[in-house]
Amino acid sequence: MTKQPKGRATSTPWFASAPPRNDGPGNRARLLALAAAALFAASAAAAASPPDIQFTTLFVQPLISPTPVAGADGWTHLAYELNLVNETRLITRLDAIETLDADSGAVLARWPGDALAALLRLNSGDSGATLAAAHSGWAFLEVALPPGAAIPKTLRHRITTTRFQPAPGGDAHKSEPLDPKYGLPATITFEGVDTAVDSRAAVLIDPPLRGPGWVAFNGCCDTLTSHRGAVMAFNGRSLIAERFAIDFVQLDAEGRDFVGPADNVESYVGFDAPVYAVADGTVAEATDGAPEAIPGAPRTTTIESAAGNHVVLDLGEGRFALFAHLKPGGVAVKAGDRVKRGDVIGHLGSTGNSDGPHLHFHVMDGPSPLAASGLPYAFTSFIGAGRFDGDDSAVVDGKPLKIDAGWFPGPHVGQLPLNNEVVDFPEK
Repeated sequence: MTKQPKGRATSTPWFASAPPRNDGPGNRARLLALAAAALFAASAAAAASPPDIQFTTLFVQPLISPTPVAGADGWTHLAYELNLVNETRLITRLDAIETLDADSGAVLARWPGDALAALLRLNSGDSGATLAAAHSGWAFLEVALPPGAAIPKTLRHRITTTRFQPAPGGDAHKSEPLDPKYGLPATITFEGVDTAVDSRAAVLIDPPLRGPGWVAFNGCCDTLTSHRGAVMAFNGRSLIAERFAIDFVQLDAEGRDFVGPADNVESYVGFDAPVYAVADGTVAEATDGAPEAIPGAPRTTTIESAAGNHVVLDLGEGRFALFAHLKPGGVAVKAGDRVKRGDVIGHLGSTGNSDGPHLHFHVMDGPSPLAASGLPYAFTSFIGAGRFDGDDSAVVDGKPLKIDAGWFPGPHVGQLPLNNEVVDFPEK
């Protein structure tokens, strides 16, 4: 058993994250005795508990109830997140997460080892899948159901972890195997952390753009992108407004993002393209006056200025659409205006937190561009033209992008373009 820290004996056992107060060496013997008693009690309780009740050291909580959305691949996608908190002084490695249908027990998705690490964001900034003592993180998960599959009512999770004790020296990131004298198994698998699936349908809207060659950069759902992992806290709540956000970048017939000087917004294919209202609604917010951000140049943005010139459209039923990074002087509406589906509300630009002309689009449950929860949506129609499959540097270099033209080509109705998909939007 490891040596217990000095301090006043409290009700906090040795495995809790909060350190005891240090009142000097006089209480050392009493502390050791109480710690031993706490350890014995914990071991005895574990032995007496039913097999499905385990001391996990890890707190896990879903952020949302996922809402199904039809993807361009023909599958139904459930995108959601798990908040992970190591509430002890032990070090916890996540070995695997499985998502189950809570009713049937069927495994719907599984992420082991490196596949899981690729979908984790540790709040410490560390890489990998290990949470140091009292550290936390997020798992960005997606369940994809094949055509015709029933949508589960409730998701359940089976999580496997391995626990380690801190190595001597005080570095919380260095560990060694758990001493058997602690009375805890090193590796455990537990089930629980249920979350209901939202039965509402994703909102069906028109595309915000028209014409050919639009790439859905940073889109949904199985890759940890700058949108997918954008957890932000507002008024004490964790929110991801950009859960289903897309950066639409237009390519020319040769697959290039821009032709001409890279630092000139007018070199970009999509610059000044009209942006259309996706449905009838009321303008909740409209801002103009922010200058164009020079592509490739350093920029400073704040929470308030990140969207640049933008429009928020109230779609009704608690849904709001964001059209961000619009051209200066090109915002064609003001707050309170009623607009019809297909009305021009602005023109594509590169304002705010933008490294080149594009339209950032997402749907959310409130009028704030970032202090809201992202909701899924589907477009009435588009044509699949392939999928970007290559090095992102091609976008910066102005070289033709490598497009896999065989990726679900042809007409799509009532679906969401997926990450890096190239689509043509119908002209009307």
